[in-house]
Amino acid sequence: MIFPEYYRILGISQGATDAEIRKAYRARAMEFHPDRNHAPGARDMFIKITEAYQYLTAHPHNNGVTEEEYRRNYQAWVDYRQAEARKKAEEYAKSTFRVFSGTPLYKSSSVTDGAMVFMGLGLAVAVIFIALFGYADRMEKAVTPEEEPSFSMMVLSLVIGLVFLGVSLLYLSAWIAQKKREKDGKENKNKESV
Repeated sequence: MIFPEYYRILGISQGATDAEIRKAYRARAMEFHPDRNHAPGARDMFIKITEAYQYLTAHPHNNGVTEEEYRRNYQAWVDYRQAEARKKAEEYAKSTFRVFSGTPLYKSSSVTDGAMVFMGLGLAVAVIFIALFGYADRMEKAVTPEEEPSFSMMVLSLVIGLVFLGVSLLYLSAWIAQKKREKDGKENKNKESV
């Protein structure tokens, strides 16, 4: 929503004082709170009223700031954030990759793809299965010693499969931890918005 709509939701004119905003909010909140008003849409209206109140009491518009001043201030904030980001990036560029890879910024960019994790697990299990059961099947079907498969190749394939399985399990645990962080972040965001 844009800020003029917040004033409309509270039923007050733009440029209202803090006291007028508080008074309008109190009256509208009492009217639309879901415990008091069970009409369809009352809950949504209460949320909009509360959003408007929180925005207007924390925002400079109610202090006589014009839209143009607001845009200038916002652009100044954007410019400041960009300059800070560039400054930090230049600091990271001066460090070694080993140091940079230990920073919270770099660690926060880690993404583990679930499809790749499960594909890796599937391939690891397939290699192990083929190493064991392929060897056993070839041994069973071999008629002469020359037709028997190499035991050392089976062991090598099995070791490769087990290493691949271990790495895949590490990626699986990282993927599970990433999903848990994402879920916790969404829950925290939902709690903050309520």
